Amino acid sequence: MSQGVRELRASAGPVVLGAGAITIGLALVGVFAANHAGENIMGWYGDYVIPTGAVLVGLVAASGFGVSSYLTGTKISGGLLLAVVGMLAAGYGLAQYIEFRLLFPDGAADEQGHAIGFVAWYDAVTRSFRFSDHGHEGSTLDGWGYAFRALEVVGFVGGGALVPLLLRRLPYCDACGLYKRSRAIALIPASVGGKIIHPRRDPAGAAAQQAEMEAARTAADAALTAIRTAGRGADAEALRAAIQTGGPLERKRAAARLPARIAVSLVHCRRCHDGEVRAAMLTGKGNRIRRTPLPPSPASRDAIREFVR
Repeated sequence: MSQGVRELRASAGPVVLGAGAITIGLALVGVFAANHAGENIMGWYGDYVIPTGAVLVGLVAASGFGVSSYLTGTKISGGLLLAVVGMLAAGYGLAQYIEFRLLFPDGAADEQGHAIGFVAWYDAVTRSFRFSDHGHEGSTLDGWGYAFRALEVVGFVGGGALVPLLLRRLPYCDACGLYKRSRAIALIPASVGGKIIHPRRDPAGAAAQQAEMEAARTAADAALTAIRTAGRGADAEALRAAIQTGGPLERKRAAARLPARIAVSLVHCRRCHDGEVRAAMLTGKGNRIRRTPLPPSPASRDAIREFVR
C-alpha cells in the first residue's frame, strides 16, 4: 500500500465519522418531530419483541457512515466499526437527555412535587411503557419496561451497525484505497425448464429429464470455464465472445425462469483494474432464491481495462 493511500485513509476517517454524526442527528430529529406529531417510531415492534422502528431509525442514522465510506474509499476497519457503534450508542443516550431538557427546561417533578433529575425521569418513563392494540391501552410494564428499552437500544445500534458491516463484506482494493465495482456480465442456464417428472409415475421420462439436467449443468460448467479462461487473457473481445456464447444478459429473463442458473460478475478496481471473475449458483425463484458462491477466478488487468470501456 502506498504512502499516499495511507494518508488518504487517515484523512478520510474523520470525514466518515462526521458524516455519520450528521445523519445520526437528522434521524433523531426526525424521531422527535414524529413524537410531537403523536407517532412513536421507536415504539414500533413486530410481534411485540422485534424493535422494527429502532432498527429502521438506526439504519437511517448510520447511512452517513456508509455513503461517506463508499465515496471516499475508506475501508471499515475494526477500529472504525467500534467508533461507529460507540457514536450510535452515545447518540441514543444524548437524544434521551435532550428530550428530557426540552420537555422540562426548568426541571421535572414527581407526583409529590419533588424535583427529579434525568435518571429518575428516565426510570419513570421506562416503567410506564405500555402497548396499544387497536386503540386499547394495555397495563404499564413496570420493571419489564427495561427489557424493551434494551431491545430499543440493541435495535438502534444494531440496525445502524448493519451498514458498516455490509460495507466490510464488499470487495476492496488495498493498493488504491477504493471499493471495487461489481458488474454483472452473464447469466448461464444450468438446468432445463418444465415440470419435474416423478420417477414412480414415469420412470423413463424422469430418467430422460435427469439426463437433460446433467447435460445442461455440464454445458453451464463449460461456459463458465470459457469465461474464466478468457478473463485471464489480455483480449477483451475473447471475453465478450465467451459471454455471448455462454449466457448473455440479453437472454437473462429466459435463464432466470430456470430452476438453476449461474450468475457471473466482473469485480474490479476502477483505478488499477485489478479484479476477478466471480460466479454463484442460483437455485429457486422469487424470495426463495438460494445463492451458492463458486470459486473466483483472477482476471487480466488488460482485459478488464478494455472490457469496462
